[in-house]
Amino acid sequence: MLLRIEDTDVERSRQHHAEQIITSLQWLGVEWDEGPVYQSDRLQRYRERADELVSSRGAYRCYCSIEELDAERSAAETAGRPYRYSGRCRTVSESGGPVSNAPYVIRFMVDPGPIQFHDLIRGDVTFDGNLIDDFVLLRSDGNPTYHLSVVVDDIDMAITHVARGDDHLSNTPKHVLLFKAFDSAVPTFAHLPLILGSDRKRLSKRTGATSAEEYRDAGILPEALFNFLMLLGWSPGGDREIISAADAAAIFDLSDVNKAPAVFDDEKLLWMNHQYMMHSPIETIEHHLRPFLPADAPATEGIRAPVELNRPRARTLKELAELLAPYLAADDAVQYDDDAVQKHLKGEDLATRMSDLHSALAATNPFDVVTSEQSLRALAESRGISAGKYIHPLRVALTGKLSSPPIFDVAVSLGKERSLRRLEALIQRLPSAG
Repeated sequence: MLLRIEDTDVERSRQHHAEQIITSLQWLGVEWDEGPVYQSDRLQRYRERADELVSSRGAYRCYCSIEELDAERSAAETAGRPYRYSGRCRTVSESGGPVSNAPYVIRFMVDPGPIQFHDLIRGDVTFDGNLIDDFVLLRSDGNPTYHLSVVVDDIDMAITHVARGDDHLSNTPKHVLLFKAFDSAVPTFAHLPLILGSDRKRLSKRTGATSAEEYRDAGILPEALFNFLMLLGWSPGGDREIISAADAAAIFDLSDVNKAPAVFDDEKLLWMNHQYMMHSPIETIEHHLRPFLPADAPATEGIRAPVELNRPRARTLKELAELLAPYLAADDAVQYDDDAVQKHLKGEDLATRMSDLHSALAATNPFDVVTSEQSLRALAESRGISAGKYIHPLRVALTGKLSSPPIFDVAVSLGKERSLRRLEALIQRLPSAG
């Protein structure tokens, strides 16, 4: 794989865009063998090749002003016909060089007749040369257009297959003509279906056209996003949804790509991300989770238990980090949600109940899920009180939340000493039992 950054459009290209492409590919695990090659470093090469076509009479210098071209376009609109450049500069004598000091562009001379090529996805495709403009190769500022730069690069870099979105299909006949004009082999083309938003319109910012970095910052694992994007327009067969890049590479064929546009389904991406969060090694989760955690969060072993406990409840790393917040807080600084306080921290005997529970758990040995639950339920039975009267306030004491994983699992993941300190912190906030 050769990474080529197509940055010759001065108005649209910015260095940070190129950096974003590189960092996004690295994050996704896409590795390249050569490059990155920047087209902006090859401008002289494109100019040389454009001049070659002028010399061979495959292209010509066009001196038409913007005003003249606008007049042609207006006349075509008035006549109700599609605009096409008249080609009047074809007849300007070049004499081996420019005929004046006026600015000019270099246009490719499109001859009438069919332009044919085979597409791996769309089959045999034919365009009518009569309907194609003499298109611009080199702008008046000396910068190449997309058509010239990609064809010159494809030739110089020995590209054999060109896979791109089918919004480029109309560009391909121009490129076929250019390859032939340069006496070079035409590569094999494959035009991929576009991706649609949930409204089945072309993907936009409003409907999910988001950069890979934004998905990273939202808490999507790179393996999940790679898997999801890979299945937009292609399927490994059967009902298989989760597939590694290596497994897909072994069976992928461009001819199996669907012709119909694919729909970007955010809910499916979240589902897929949850699957990867559930089944990835804890070390992988911890590596990608780290940016979402406080700087002083403990290393992997320190968060292993709460991560294992909470990852079934999260669809993104960001959600998982929020669920981990109570486990990372200081034991006397757990934030109690208002709804949890109103629902479960009530009753005149609450302080007494929690003091009794503190004593029962302090005496529990070993402090595991089974034994701690047995201690609480034995206490509730001895007091003639439902176990929920102890369980729900304990959940608030340990997590500050109305809901959590099974509370005895939470207690064990925190450890006996931390659980007792959190219970003591709750008791200190309550009115005295006396």
